Amino acid sequence: MNGWRYLALIVAVAGFSIDVPAAENLTSDQLQFFESKIRPVLIAECYGCHSDEGGNVRGGLRLDTKQFTLLGGSSGPAVVPGEPDESLMLSAIKHDDFVMPPKRKLSDAQIDDFRRWIEMGAPDPRESQVATVQSSITGDDIREARESFWAYRMPQPTSPPSVNDDLWPKTEIDRFILDKLQQSGLSIADDAEPDKIVRRLCFDLVGLPPTPEQVQSFRRQWEIDSDRAIGVFVDRLLESKQFGERWGRHWLDVVRYGESTGSQVNMTFPHAWRYRDFVIDSFNDDKPFDRFIQQQIAGDLIPAKSDEQWTENLIATTFLAIGPKNLNEQNRIQFAADLVDEQIDAVTRVFLGTSVACARCHDHKFDPIPQSDYYAMAGLFSNATTYFGNPPSEYGNFSEVQANRTSSLMVLPVDDPNPFDRQYASVELARLKTELSDKIREQRQSGPQGNANQASRIRLNNEIADLSAKVAVVDGAGRPRSYCMGVQEQSTPSDATFLVRGEIDLPGPKIPRGLPKVLTDSASPIANDSSGRLELARWIGSDQNSLTARVMVNRIWQHMLGRAIVTSTDNFGSTGQSPSHPELLDHLAVRFVESGWSVKDLIREIANSHVYRISSSFNDDNFQVDPDNALVWRANQRRLDAEAIRDAMLSASGQLKFERPRGSEVAKAGYVRVRGGFLGDPREAIQRMVSTAQARSRQPFRFGTRNRDSMMSDVYDRMSNALDMNDATYRSVYLPVVRDELPRSLDVFDFADPSAVIGTREESNTANQSLYMMNNPFVIAQSQAMARRIANAYERPTERIDAAFVLAFGRTPSHHERTAAAKFLSTFSIGAGQPEAFAVFCQSLFATAEFRYLD
Repeated sequence: MNGWRYLALIVAVAGFSIDVPAAENLTSDQLQFFESKIRPVLIAECYGCHSDEGGNVRGGLRLDTKQFTLLGGSSGPAVVPGEPDESLMLSAIKHDDFVMPPKRKLSDAQIDDFRRWIEMGAPDPRESQVATVQSSITGDDIREARESFWAYRMPQPTSPPSVNDDLWPKTEIDRFILDKLQQSGLSIADDAEPDKIVRRLCFDLVGLPPTPEQVQSFRRQWEIDSDRAIGVFVDRLLESKQFGERWGRHWLDVVRYGESTGSQVNMTFPHAWRYRDFVIDSFNDDKPFDRFIQQQIAGDLIPAKSDEQWTENLIATTFLAIGPKNLNEQNRIQFAADLVDEQIDAVTRVFLGTSVACARCHDHKFDPIPQSDYYAMAGLFSNATTYFGNPPSEYGNFSEVQANRTSSLMVLPVDDPNPFDRQYASVELARLKTELSDKIREQRQSGPQGNANQASRIRLNNEIADLSAKVAVVDGAGRPRSYCMGVQEQSTPSDATFLVRGEIDLPGPKIPRGLPKVLTDSASPIANDSSGRLELARWIGSDQNSLTARVMVNRIWQHMLGRAIVTSTDNFGSTGQSPSHPELLDHLAVRFVESGWSVKDLIREIANSHVYRISSSFNDDNFQVDPDNALVWRANQRRLDAEAIRDAMLSASGQLKFERPRGSEVAKAGYVRVRGGFLGDPREAIQRMVSTAQARSRQPFRFGTRNRDSMMSDVYDRMSNALDMNDATYRSVYLPVVRDELPRSLDVFDFADPSAVIGTREESNTANQSLYMMNNPFVIAQSQAMARRIANAYERPTERIDAAFVLAFGRTPSHHERTAAAKFLSTFSIGAGQPEAFAVFCQSLFATAEFRYLD
């Protein structure tokens, strides 16, 4: 690629203004040529659609300033100085690939003038006015905040306080809790029953109900030594692979994990699942949290000792690529600026509990973060290419949503372990390549003139892109290639341009790359040959900032106790909530770092504390003083989250499969547009079914209208159910997370919005939830399976009732509950087509508050 064009592409992707020769450096001949030959034509023929003054910027292309003419619009740089054949403007006025002006073609003389002008280096006196940077936040404001605000001061080791009852505390955590309660004159609740504690531990640590065997074993151990019973049980749960599935899902909430772009043009992310599995494995391995951070922010820049380690590092950077994207944005410069903004927002809120992105358009209104700090961080991210789209293709990106997006996927250095049918793969690959060649030949034969032909070419380009993407996912032997989303450094580092009010057409001066001043002490400047992203990752993943350890400790405490120490989990700024136990927060943050950033060690300490095992019994006197239970005088009752409810039903029915499914339903669908719950076009699904039948039978597959209609109906049924996944029996963490099209079992119970950073899920009780538990096919199927499971294991009605209670609630029924259940079963009238009585009884247990809540 020509150097000018390469520079222009870098600048366009970064969202910066480009440095070009100043107007005062133009010769008189150059100036005369532009004013007499070029400017009049631009004003007469181009400004109506491509200028700010005209109020119309089609295709994101402005031609009324030098900088924006060089930056170009959605399709690329309009002018590449010195390279007329690579300048899209010249191609457009010649009516080659584009037809501009659309109603008539410029004269041959005018076209020759533009060619000569570009060959001259595109001399242009139309300078954009450069704004100055002004800020209301002074250095004194920043210093004062660092000295006075709790979140900006480094965590300090704190000795556990003395308490009146030295026998009650079992860990240092308990002393901090009890001290606060005693200061407020509050009493703490008694211990919960062992059945409630074992259920609490199972759901908190692995997201599943205890098995009947676990309940019985824990009861026996509790009678002998309650402390040891908890300690041994916690260690076993922490070592199970289900731990990573539970805590990995918590992390996926925070990092806005989704398997599609969202918004109106909702394209799938077929390889997002690799990041999901990376997160789960990291929690299971108890990967040091500081390394976990660094991999996600700058894994592509961290040295690797093997292909496997390099693969893991690349997959980790999916964190920066997986956010929602507005593919309707036609201006590629605006798209790139929005992409960097989303990355800044995610990094600062997820790891630092601070929203630096609030300073994109103006100084932060509440925290001492000037707008210049935002653009200092923008420079750290804008030098990387973000890969989120379709597989790379030798034929280029032509599809409707990729034409204006320089993005594909990264090829991994390890083989994809997906099983594949070699015979089918080779036949299908040959068919795709033949079809692709036909489409390319058809495109070349279509004439260059006229809007109808242009529309035909666009349609063919889209079809070529779809086919080439399919060809690209396998090698010549039909073996699947390994791809992942993520980022990689691609250019010589440069600083970002300050944008007044965040507007791309109001550029200011360059802002040196750096970190927010209020969060750093005396950070070294970023080296000229470094983007600074690795330095950012290492700084965030260290004890050199005041927030990272606190933010993660706070997240862990929330999931274990049901209420965070800082309830605004993603906002540790001045508009967030102050910590209820600041000394405990600092104590745990320091211990977290000293443990080698071990998540499991912190969870183990909390689970073994005395405060973790207290009951949720109500105390009116305490309630009058502390109605929100901020001081933790009792356990917080919590509704189970959507995944735990679904997994608990599968566990009770005996249908739950613990093997990890390979990939995702989205990966099976491929790179497609989501339409109303469909993963792709039913016609494409039918074609795939026909091709499969032909490949496996080695014969042409023929079907009449009736067969086609039946197949179409079958495909619609299968695809409309693809996102609800009622037949899936693996854990809910592996269900597809398609933005705006969540499975019903997740959506109805307040699943985290995959387009946002969610540290705390909403918790609602709605009629839709009750209706789901009454009528949903999945709930009914699990109720029937649970009834069969119990019937196969027990004969006596009372034994069956007891078994159902243990499976659903982790406890045996009371005498009153057993009597009421027996009466219901004996009097239940079975009508035509109704399920068996015991299946209805099991479903009624699923529908209770006790099943859905954790006490």
